[in-house]
Amino acid sequence: MQSFSRLFLQRLERFVIGSYPEPVRANVRIELFASFWYGLFFAASLTFFPVILRRLGATPFDLALYVIFSYIGQTLSPLSLALLRRASPLRFSIIAWSFGRGLLLCGALLTGAPWLLALAALFWIAEALPAPAYARIMQQIYPPRYRGRAMSAVRIGVAIVVLVATPVAGWALDQVGHQPLFALAAIFGVVSSLIFSRVRPLDGVAEPESPPTLRELLPIARRDRRFMLYLIVLVVYGFGAVMALPLYPLVQVSRLQLSYTTIGYLNLVQSIFWLAGFFVWGRLLDRYGPLWVLRLSMLLAAFVPFTYVWAGNAWMLLPAFICQGLMQGGFELGITTGVIDLAERGRVMEYTALQAAIIGVRGMLAPLLGSLLLGIGASETLVLGAATGLVIASCVLLGAVRPPRTG
Repeated sequence: MQSFSRLFLQRLERFVIGSYPEPVRANVRIELFASFWYGLFFAASLTFFPVILRRLGATPFDLALYVIFSYIGQTLSPLSLALLRRASPLRFSIIAWSFGRGLLLCGALLTGAPWLLALAALFWIAEALPAPAYARIMQQIYPPRYRGRAMSAVRIGVAIVVLVATPVAGWALDQVGHQPLFALAAIFGVVSSLIFSRVRPLDGVAEPESPPTLRELLPIARRDRRFMLYLIVLVVYGFGAVMALPLYPLVQVSRLQLSYTTIGYLNLVQSIFWLAGFFVWGRLLDRYGPLWVLRLSMLLAAFVPFTYVWAGNAWMLLPAFICQGLMQGGFELGITTGVIDLAERGRVMEYTALQAAIIGVRGMLAPLLGSLLLGIGASETLVLGAATGLVIASCVLLGAVRPPRTG
């Protein structure tokens, strides 16, 4: 019986993790265990944070601030380069993540929306500040030929836990409120960080890294035209994809008058395709490279605002939610591994810091652009059409970015 159980567990692990060399499998195993706790953390806190704010009296402007705060950490991530001269990427990441996630213990004591907003700002800074360090860690623990599938396997773990735990967390919120749930989320988040600290760099996988420095960012922007074009693509894409976000609730509620139940079903479909996408994105990434995956993700993203232009009922929005779910995983994996591939030797952390800062600034400005256009009298159709055009333009522009040579 024990041999049968062991064989079953081995086959289950091979199905989830895949066939890798044992050192790679060990790191994936650790990340999967950490992802279980992170999924619980995510479901118990971040999934419901805007709803909790609203129920505590947050205004629409407060909710817009929350979205902006979620990009502050990326904008400030270049500042982490100075700290990374004194601490290893792994140590710095664990300290930052543990601090930020542990802050939710304070959320268990807070009942006012302004205080929770301030807490959210601190959390997102601590969560996103290690972006350059995280890219370096991924470079160190996974060889390029396995990186896509390994990272996908970990995200499959997160997605499954979030799918299962989110309804339970919603029920718990209705029963006991956000304070006990935030206390549990803080514990889950810190445990996830500490488990992640057990991953180990593999010998000969990553090139030696020069000491990171802020002064290197502007020279990179001047001398590396390929990377600058890549950043321009991300800006164009981001303005198209993010400027339309304020319109989606307007279409769902005002034009189509959808119930919360119907929107919940559509979000469930999106989550299922988000999970399903990870089963293919990793293999596509390892086979065709991150730029190819990014381009396909952008093409899928173009269908989202385009679908909202013509939607006349809930089920006409189904393609938008399917495409949104599929592209999320591909885009995340694409930008994480794309910057590793495009970076100069020994400069991954500086390149990632520059990418994160650009994405952060863009993320804070793009939602305001959509609202501004509506405010000056532009129609929903015009804004959604412009968003679709920008996303398609970014997809075309990305074709001009030459992929790095392999082999």
